[in-house]
Amino acid sequence: MTRVKKTLMGVAVLLAAAGAILFVKNHILNSPGNLLLRYMAYLEDGKYGEMYAMLDEDSQKSISKEAFIARNRNIYEGISMKHLNVQVTSKKREETVAYRVEMETSAGNIQFSTKTRFMKEHGTYKMDWDDSVIFPDLTSEDKVKVQTIEAKRGKITDRDGILLAGQGEVDSIGIVPGKMEDDTVRRLAKALDLTEEEINKKLEQKWVKDTSFVPIQTMDGYPDEVLDIGGIMVSGTIQRVYPLGEAAAHLTGYVQNGEGKAGLEKLYDEKLKGKDGKMISIQDENGRTKKKLAIKPEENGQDLQTTIDRDLQQEIYEQFKKDKGAHCAMDPKSGEILALVSTPSYDNQALSWGMSQEDWKSLSQDEALPMQNRWKAVWCPGSSMKPIIGAIGLTEGKFTAEEDFGNNGTSWQKDKSWGGYYVTTLHGYQNHNLRNAMIYSDNIYFAQAALKIGGDLLQKELEAIGFGEELSFDFGLTKSSYGESDGFESEIQLADSGYGQGKIMMNPVHMLSIYSAFENQGDMLLPRLTKEKNEKEKIWKTKVFSEKAVDQIKDSMEAVIDDAHGTGHQAKTQGLKIFGKTGTAEIKDSKEDVSGTELGWFVTFTKKNGKDDEVEMISMVEDVKGRGGSGYVVGKTKKILEAYMLE
Repeated sequence: MTRVKKTLMGVAVLLAAAGAILFVKNHILNSPGNLLLRYMAYLEDGKYGEMYAMLDEDSQKSISKEAFIARNRNIYEGISMKHLNVQVTSKKREETVAYRVEMETSAGNIQFSTKTRFMKEHGTYKMDWDDSVIFPDLTSEDKVKVQTIEAKRGKITDRDGILLAGQGEVDSIGIVPGKMEDDTVRRLAKALDLTEEEINKKLEQKWVKDTSFVPIQTMDGYPDEVLDIGGIMVSGTIQRVYPLGEAAAHLTGYVQNGEGKAGLEKLYDEKLKGKDGKMISIQDENGRTKKKLAIKPEENGQDLQTTIDRDLQQEIYEQFKKDKGAHCAMDPKSGEILALVSTPSYDNQALSWGMSQEDWKSLSQDEALPMQNRWKAVWCPGSSMKPIIGAIGLTEGKFTAEEDFGNNGTSWQKDKSWGGYYVTTLHGYQNHNLRNAMIYSDNIYFAQAALKIGGDLLQKELEAIGFGEELSFDFGLTKSSYGESDGFESEIQLADSGYGQGKIMMNPVHMLSIYSAFENQGDMLLPRLTKEKNEKEKIWKTKVFSEKAVDQIKDSMEAVIDDAHGTGHQAKTQGLKIFGKTGTAEIKDSKEDVSGTELGWFVTFTKKNGKDDEVEMISMVEDVKGRGGSGYVVGKTKKILEAYMLE
């Protein structure tokens, strides 16, 4: 035999062997077990059309390609399937393939073991498919449902655990469309102060059927006449409620659609709302649950306990609710905030449940700006600044409490360099020392005090007590300021700053902290709004005033109340020991401006005689000009102290 023939015969043998190997390999790759794995690989890649091509003819007759793709896509993408892992547990050549499936979903891990049959069709194995390939218990009439398990939102409470925001049963007024009468919408709109358009919009939602209960408005109580309207139902429902309502609206804020939109509800939203759970289940054609496939439990929100005293919060609001003002109170020994009230206020409950367009328009266009949180802002402090200036001067040794600054009448200027500018005060008196200057709230004395301290030192000391510095507090507060960053522009601005005018601007919560130094031997406490177990007071600024200065300022503040000539004497109350300082700040464009307004302030420390209970309170009211100035605030504060401290 020639070498060529031998070579050709060798090649033929090799080709035959290679063909046999290829045949075996293809046979293995196209075995039922491997086809099942290929089907699942297509599934993981979202190639639903390729999956459909692997079905046998009878299976394809039972469901169209479009329906197959839609059903698989809706289910697998609806449950957020990922990390699919499939293991064939039978011999791969067997027509009935046993296998195990594991996948991650939005509700957690799903695992199951099942079997699927492959039929030989035209020489190729095809899958005998039905819905049980998706999940073993699933039929074509069933649905796979993904449900959110809502986490329970945490409560907000006051210092004693009394509810400020939490779940409560209220009334849901709604319409059953199939029972409506011709005048139902018109009559209900009138009864609930809504527009017919607002009601019709809710009735036109896609899910609404004749037998549906369509919620129109949630209320705590409802007009009796609504029950006489055809098609109206009232159902009890659980909603977020705010028992203090407008009295604490700026403090608590409100929730809309499960999300905190303002106040503590927004600041602590993540803590309060927790995390919703998920459940994936198979439901039959009647909506009954056949099988729960996966459950991720909800994590309920945490409760938030504040340091607020509900009674004090309510009392302050009732006294000042018709005024534009900022009001705050604190325990001066612990730094715990007892009240934060901004007036006028707004109906946070209505915003949470759903406010009509007309009500929202009225609220948003109200010139009194009820949604403005005034205790977050800064205001010209007027004479409420005087104890601070006095304490700085005494601490720095720039004058003594006994020093007489001289009788300058009711109008004064340092020298002729001031031109036509004069500092004025309201009352003449004898012995112009610190105590009397505080009693009569003498602008001239404190203008001179600021000049004695000097611009550079006053700037340094104001910054030392937090001016220009952000206060670490739950709410973002506007920083207090004294003017430009490079100091006082002139002697006149420096002098005016001594009695809280010039460019001095103060935040009320910051003022609480500064005044707390008068009750803590010169240490400023850090105000805090939330309760923590075993938490003690925190000092923000140490020894900002000397202990001697503190004693002398407190003595003069006591005289402001006790002395018959004191600007705060109206607040004197039997059974209470009150230290106070009034303040009237002029808000005008120039010295000659007579059309400007006035802010009225009153700052107090109050304790029950012979007892340790003590409250530091600050109230600022806008537009007190012609209403008694700061005296208007003094009268209101007296009523609060009588109700709260002498209960």
